[in-house]
Amino acid sequence: MFKNIFYPTTQNVFIWLGAIYLLFLLYIGKASPIIILFAYFLETIIIGLFTTLKMLWSIVFGKSKGFSLLLIFTIHYGFFVAIQSIFGFALFSIENTSVIKEPFHILQNYGIIINLEGIQYAFPAIFLNHIGKFISDFLHHKKYLVFSAKDLMFKPYVRIFIQQFVVIISFFFIVFTNIGFVSAILLVLFRLIVDLSLESIKKNSKTLDALAQILANKKVSIEEIKKQLILFTE
Repeated sequence: MFKNIFYPTTQNVFIWLGAIYLLFLLYIGKASPIIILFAYFLETIIIGLFTTLKMLWSIVFGKSKGFSLLLIFTIHYGFFVAIQSIFGFALFSIENTSVIKEPFHILQNYGIIINLEGIQYAFPAIFLNHIGKFISDFLHHKKYLVFSAKDLMFKPYVRIFIQQFVVIISFFFIVFTNIGFVSAILLVLFRLIVDLSLESIKKNSKTLDALAQILANKKVSIEEIKKQLILFTE
């Protein structure tokens, strides 16, 4: 199973390239540890944008109905991002030299982060990772014919929970210890492992088969478990 998760393939090549690129930026000094942290923090917005795109694709090109769900998701996710942003900015403002001073100035704070030196190098790695996944996975496997807009609208919260938990833990190590550089490397490597693990849970994959067998029970069929696992990692 280890090989099935970590071996580079056309499916996970964007994840590998993104991680290697971020580590390279750290090595040559084009992005500081805090910039890497901010790049991952901005990923919440990217996840929302691509979830919206997936829902729209399922409605327009699939059999799904639900433009109203798309509107509901946009509003709900917008509020979620706003609250999460305030919490994140409150953490970032703890450090005396932080560029974030007022947590409730959401748009202004995002503007500050986007204009930080080095973010123009780090952020594209996160964005291109999601573009690659959308093309090579969602479009290539025609998932818009399998999952409805309703199926997709609650799925980004799983990735966001993992993402924000890792960002918060990394923040304290990067800002309040003298091992910020090492912490940034560990952040990139940990995200690489998580993303590769989630990416490996695909239709007809050995990882999916193994997990389905472990979770199998008399009440739910293996095929239904596989479908839920694929949807869970979407």
